[in-house]
Amino acid sequence: MKKAVIQVAVGFLFFFIFCAGPASADDSTPADNETLQSALSAIKLTGGISAGYFYASNPGVDTSDSEFLLSNFLVELSSRDETQPVSFVGAFGQTSTPSLLGIPEKNEDFDIEYASLTLKPITDVSLEMGLLMPNAGFENTYTFNNKNVILGAVASQQPYNAYGARVGYDVNGISLWGGYYKGRLDDEEYNSPDCAWEVGFSGSIAENDFSIYNYHIDGQRNLFGAVIERTIKDIDLALNIDYWTWDNDVKYLYGSKSSIGGALYICPNLGRLSIPFRLEYINQDKSRIYIESPNAKHIYAATISPTWHFNENTYIRVESAYVKADEAFTGKDGDARENRTNLAVELGFLF
Repeated sequence: MKKAVIQVAVGFLFFFIFCAGPASADDSTPADNETLQSALSAIKLTGGISAGYFYASNPGVDTSDSEFLLSNFLVELSSRDETQPVSFVGAFGQTSTPSLLGIPEKNEDFDIEYASLTLKPITDVSLEMGLLMPNAGFENTYTFNNKNVILGAVASQQPYNAYGARVGYDVNGISLWGGYYKGRLDDEEYNSPDCAWEVGFSGSIAENDFSIYNYHIDGQRNLFGAVIERTIKDIDLALNIDYWTWDNDVKYLYGSKSSIGGALYICPNLGRLSIPFRLEYINQDKSRIYIESPNAKHIYAATISPTWHFNENTYIRVESAYVKADEAFTGKDGDARENRTNLAVELGFLF
């Protein structure tokens, strides 16, 4: 898989070099150049890259508590004209950004992250097929798109990209969708061989953007969640609530069947300086959905991430976070610990 992805990336590189390079009068014509320019003008190139230093206390025995990471690298190609009946989007790269419940680790799996074709047979109806990102949660897997550097505790368990199809319908400002999936890009958290499906809807009411979703991993877990967002003057606000339940096939393995968690996001914007705050609380009881320890019934987390925007494309972020949960972490001496401190410094560039 890695070899194939690298070949695709190299192919894109040579394609753009070829298109941008000089052409002699013998092997090109104005018509050829116009054709190439027309093809390139139909493609939109976006993405980003970020890197920094990450630290997490109480990482466990014989485990490093800090790393320099290429936290995100993503190159996305998509259709520039979305009015066409068929459009596409595809991205390759990698992400190494841990969650507050994880530790800094390098991810060297350079891969196709997502790729899909969308058919719009009639107005307001769409059919999307391929390797799809889920319509669940406030935070993005590729964290240079988030307010905070490190993924939050609530976001750490949200679904990841999967192969399948999704149908969408827009009516009176409300978007509805339903998707069916077989196979996942990363099955570390959801290693079930069975299928998954999602349904949901989103829209805006009284200047409040909202999204409500249900994501079911057959034979494992079921997620009900909601996100609401609003901007008041220069302050961005958001609330994400997730309710997880174990599937009936596995619920007998755990002391309780469900967990509920919420994350509140507050981000004052002061010119080039923004100061995102994230406050989280999770009641997982003995379900062990977020943390394996059966004694970690309650999880508390707070994060602050002062960010200086040099311009709309570049930034530097400094982040400090604190997590508390009974016997959730392990010190380097092997003793159980109830807290973790996360620190990060990250530079980022979006294009």
